[in-house]
Amino acid sequence: MRILKQDAFAKVRFSDGHSMHLHTRPSGSSKAVAVLVHGLNGSGYGTWKTWPELIFQGHRDTAPMDVAVYDYPSLFRAVLRGRPGADIDVQARQLVEHIQELSQQYGEIYLIAHSLGGLVAETAVSMYLRDLAIKDGRCSPVSPVAAMFMMASPIRGSGKALLLLSFFRDVKRLRLLSKDQTEYGNFFHSHVQVQCLASEGKYRFIVPRYAAVATLDVAVSPTSASGSLPEDQRRRFKATHFAVVKPREFDAPQHTWLLASIKNVQEARAQWQRNAKQKRLASVLEEPSRSAFFVTRLEGERRDSDWDAIYNKVRAESSTSYVDVVDYDHVKAGTKVDLLIAVNHAGGVISGAPPSKRVVFEAAEAFKRGSAASVGICPVGESYSAASMEVRGWLSPEQASKFYVEGAEGNSGIGIVLRKWIDALLHRHPARQIARSQQRLLPLNYDAYEEAEEL
Repeated sequence: MRILKQDAFAKVRFSDGHSMHLHTRPSGSSKAVAVLVHGLNGSGYGTWKTWPELIFQGHRDTAPMDVAVYDYPSLFRAVLRGRPGADIDVQARQLVEHIQELSQQYGEIYLIAHSLGGLVAETAVSMYLRDLAIKDGRCSPVSPVAAMFMMASPIRGSGKALLLLSFFRDVKRLRLLSKDQTEYGNFFHSHVQVQCLASEGKYRFIVPRYAAVATLDVAVSPTSASGSLPEDQRRRFKATHFAVVKPREFDAPQHTWLLASIKNVQEARAQWQRNAKQKRLASVLEEPSRSAFFVTRLEGERRDSDWDAIYNKVRAESSTSYVDVVDYDHVKAGTKVDLLIAVNHAGGVISGAPPSKRVVFEAAEAFKRGSAASVGICPVGESYSAASMEVRGWLSPEQASKFYVEGAEGNSGIGIVLRKWIDALLHRHPARQIARSQQRLLPLNYDAYEEAEEL
């Protein structure tokens, strides 16, 4: 890696001895670096035009970042060197070595990858995280790799690759359902939390992933560019496959989206670090505070939806004290649920649709047999008020008096309702009372957490 100390960003031609240029300020003050990985037949600087400079300079209330530009030969550039396209695994391993070197200097590494570069970055991050797990089985889920931005990348492959010669190794990797692409995609699905939430969740590692979709792209379809990433971490831009990574000014939508997303990641990372410090501090107190947790469970007519994302976000944001709000899937089977949350469609409730009734009756049955200490039912839709009244009619008098029944007009209202229920139960939950007692013995604020590194 070639280190270029510059006050102002200036491009430097790549030589055969270097595949990455790190543009850093002479003061070395930046703690974050953006790593740019170009796509098929692209080049280190040519792919991005002025974007590296925009990132390096910073703007308004956004701090400037150092920029690392990765260059590798692919497609025709590789042919000119006597190679049948890029060997993605070799290029990814080389990128891993650069990431490891960067991690010695930066606490946050943001990978911005275009087209085929997204697959290179995905492979590299998979290798990097596996290396971390092998080296230290108890390593933190929060690694120096802070986030990934897939810019018009064929996350699910590209049907257009079939139109190109199969002679090229990198083209094979682009094809729909290619073996290697599926392997690394499965690694992320099974071991990496890609949502930018405030809690660590159940995954081994946390690397939020974002996707930029170019609506005028003829090479990568919107479905492939989006993958299975959360809806709020995808963004559509009116641009071609190549123009989407060439913003010309600070206020360009791609650039403002990138900066806003990085800010969200930084806030989440700060929360993860606070949570980790709180847990370490709690471990030096009496035994009761070590096991203080609150179990919630979400049931609904559909899963893997926006409802799950809202629920996880609220649960994570509530885990900022000595009581952790833990999802039922993350605890031992058979653990009693403190709050069972049932979400259904208001229209389905009013029409008496079987899925809507099932959600309510199963929640009531869980309460009756003692597997749920409390229940909250939230019909969602414009007719939520009438649906809430209908739900109360389905319940027994005892259940109607003890259950939380409150609807929401849309997804934004669900978060408000769930936060209200969780906050109400947390404040009278025995574990919270224990935590409050411990806090009186050892009063601490966030400043103290920041200074308690040795714990």
